[in-house]
Amino acid sequence: MGMFKKVIRYIFLYGLRRTLVKVLYQIDRPISIRLLKLIMSRNKGSSDRIGIIGLGNHGFTLIAFFVCVYGKKRFSFVIDPSDKSKLLAENVLSCKHFRSIDEAIEAGEFRGDLIYIASDHYSHTSQAIMAADKFQKVYIEKPLFVNFDQQKQFLDLLNSKPDTKMYTGFNRPFAPYFEKLQTELESSYSVTVVVNGHYLPSDHWYRNEGQGTRVLGNLTHWLDLSLRLLSAANIPKSIEVKVTKGALDDLSVTLLSGDRKIDLLFSANCEPLDGVEEFIFWNSNLSVGKIMNFKSMDLIRNDRSRYVVRKRSKNVGHCAAVLAPLKNVEPTIKVAYLSSFLAIMIEDMYVNSVATSVVELDI
Repeated sequence: MGMFKKVIRYIFLYGLRRTLVKVLYQIDRPISIRLLKLIMSRNKGSSDRIGIIGLGNHGFTLIAFFVCVYGKKRFSFVIDPSDKSKLLAENVLSCKHFRSIDEAIEAGEFRGDLIYIASDHYSHTSQAIMAADKFQKVYIEKPLFVNFDQQKQFLDLLNSKPDTKMYTGFNRPFAPYFEKLQTELESSYSVTVVVNGHYLPSDHWYRNEGQGTRVLGNLTHWLDLSLRLLSAANIPKSIEVKVTKGALDDLSVTLLSGDRKIDLLFSANCEPLDGVEEFIFWNSNLSVGKIMNFKSMDLIRNDRSRYVVRKRSKNVGHCAAVLAPLKNVEPTIKVAYLSSFLAIMIEDMYVNSVATSVVELDI
């Protein structure tokens, strides 16, 4: 009964087709493979050559789902070392499978129009560097880099490959309410973002050495959103940062730039009911309002006019972000790079218990 109720909640949260894909992905049975193929392999006429590195839960039920079902495209190849990814690639996506990039290069298949990088955090930078020579467009999941050496390598990549269009997995700026929120923040405001994240056990791969802390694994999403809010007019040259640790993965980050203040509160002591929960509250010189879990937006302006929108399902922009390179949306890689730089600076403060610092973004 509990599982049935969860599936019903997921249908309202993700829609029927994606819920089916998420459920079937967890079931290793021949019937689940046939049903997944029916849902996701109906676009055999696609001429684009698209690849994906990393076909785990995120890569399959999110990226591959939106590319195949909403983008109406098909994959040419998958690169992932797991046996499950081979099964999904060959029997669901009907494409070639390779266990490593080197294997794909040797077969002459590491090339094309677009590649999605959704592997473990530490590998994103090196794989993006390898892909930039072989693909017209490269989509890199967050985090873009996990240490300062990789940050320098990524900056060199941007400078050396200006013609390669690079997209990222920072999806909140694609959420329907984000653009509206930007118009409600002007010269003076305070924004508070409360995030209830996934509970991760001590043996989760996020915690492996070199993969980065929850700052890079999760909070980086809202740091990116924050920098885009602070950069509505111009990217600030510096941001004052305050970091406070809590229990387990809990932490709070305050960003200050002139008369603009953003507080990020992240907690992950237990698993929320419907995945990650996020709530945004603001008080600006134009309005006061809130966004509740990207399902509703409610604000009151200075002239006392009110704006209210409510949806039954949550939309944090995943679909639009994944399809951005297919729809030739202009990439915003500079802001994504700077927000990622801000994230590793904050992670360094978090790891070394530094409470206050000024992060220079004019780099």
